[in-house]
Amino acid sequence: MIREFYKDRTILLTGATGFLGKGIAAKLLRDLPEVRRIYTLVRPGKQDDGSPISVAQRLQEELFDNSVFYRFKAREPERYAQVKEKIVPFAGDLTQPGLGIDQPLLQQLCDEVDLIVSSGATVDFDAPLDASIILNSLGPQELLGFARQCHKEVIFLHISTAYTYGKLTGYLAEEPLPLDRTIRQMMSPTPPETPFDPEAEIAACQEYCTHLRQRAVSAEMEEVFRSETLQESTRELTETRLEKLIDGRRKRWLERALVEEGMRRAKDYGWNDVYTFTKAMGEQMLVKHHGDIPLVIVRPSVIESSLADPEPGWISGLKVTDPLVVAYGRGQVPDFPARADVPMDLVPADIVVNIVLAAATQAVRQEVRVFHAATSGRNPLMNPIMFRYIRQHFDAHPMLGRDGKAPELTDWTFPSVRKFRTMFNLRYLYPLELRQWLYKYLPESWVPARKKRMLGAIRSRLNRVSYYTDLFSPYTHLDCRFECEKSQALFESLSPQEQDLFNMDVNSIDWAWYYPKIHLPGLRKHVLKEEGGGEPLLQEVAATDG
Repeated sequence: MIREFYKDRTILLTGATGFLGKGIAAKLLRDLPEVRRIYTLVRPGKQDDGSPISVAQRLQEELFDNSVFYRFKAREPERYAQVKEKIVPFAGDLTQPGLGIDQPLLQQLCDEVDLIVSSGATVDFDAPLDASIILNSLGPQELLGFARQCHKEVIFLHISTAYTYGKLTGYLAEEPLPLDRTIRQMMSPTPPETPFDPEAEIAACQEYCTHLRQRAVSAEMEEVFRSETLQESTRELTETRLEKLIDGRRKRWLERALVEEGMRRAKDYGWNDVYTFTKAMGEQMLVKHHGDIPLVIVRPSVIESSLADPEPGWISGLKVTDPLVVAYGRGQVPDFPARADVPMDLVPADIVVNIVLAAATQAVRQEVRVFHAATSGRNPLMNPIMFRYIRQHFDAHPMLGRDGKAPELTDWTFPSVRKFRTMFNLRYLYPLELRQWLYKYLPESWVPARKKRMLGAIRSRLNRVSYYTDLFSPYTHLDCRFECEKSQALFESLSPQEQDLFNMDVNSIDWAWYYPKIHLPGLRKHVLKEEGGGEPLLQEVAATDG
């Protein structure tokens, strides 16, 4: 069914340089070689020195040079070189009208494309409000506008997040969100006096962001930034240097204000952060305006390292709880803020990729179909069990310090966020701040500059852990189960051959094997860049693929 559907398809894929986008592109090339062409919309980048990076170079560095293709290249170099040519990158921008592309290319795409896979987004939980609105809420509308111009019937597959359900608890269904409700209104036992209008909210957000940007360059704030800069300076500044410092302070103030406003609005409406808030409005807008274009929505939970494909443990970047898990492995976190009676909904990347590819085959005009890629509804991983696997892994394969010694690890007690923060501050942050304060007033000859820099680096890491705790703790306390009956039924409808090739069965995940033996070693190998990730299985994979 899946292979037949993708035969001779021409796909427009956004987000190909992101974690999930890489997995989708690699799976298409490797296991669906009869795809005709894959156009990838890529934003031009810049080098550190400001010089431009072409879209072809960016795709090469961020996609083709990524470990997602290592095994394919090593085992089938000729076929890899052949199918690689099916990917055609072009410079575009989801934030621009008409995707920011010229008319001849637009015409070519309109002639050929018959499937859109919308994976491009900003996935930062704390991105500035205006950037999140543009990419997560309005970007899909630009793609929808393109779909209407296409000459073939186009299927639109949109990748959202299961956490568009915000703070809702209980069993959460695979169905579209109400178009006129916030999460707060859905949680209320009484109907809202004023229906929610996502378009009006987006307009209000943009208006507020414009106001903030204007205020940042006002004479009033210019004086504030100048006064603060001069007060903090310990030496005389040239006017050029002063202006540069003022400009930096202005940018930091503006970004902080945009982040805070996004988080405030999200929480007021019942979402946990600006990411889920703007993704939810993106969903609502698509459902409201898709018209006769067949629309399918896939909602993954927390996407983690792959179960088997393209290799066990493949991952790109730290996801949700991973920064805290790594900090624990380094002996920097005495406990973990979480509820002991709820699951952490993790799902391997390859299962998500397969659900995305299979869900596209189910698109119809009559209804919007939603598929969850999640585990809590059928195969939950409870927080205490997850910790057991984490402790098991780091006891067997410790993360050694610079002195070559393993850190001392403690058992987690799953405190509240407030209790965790109190313990964290008393044990780590306050003693460090005291040492930094003492070093500030001791003679330079008593405290080498190297030691001060080392304490500064430790302080930065501790601040990061503290910040991640606030940002991600809503997800370790959320008592919900994402239903995935439609995804499971779709998997069971496949032939045995396609079930092997496109595993979507979350019941097949053995957490006792996957989490300590696959995920954590994969995290250490691909993100922390430890050779083999400390796990014999991944060391064997590395040796085989090298």
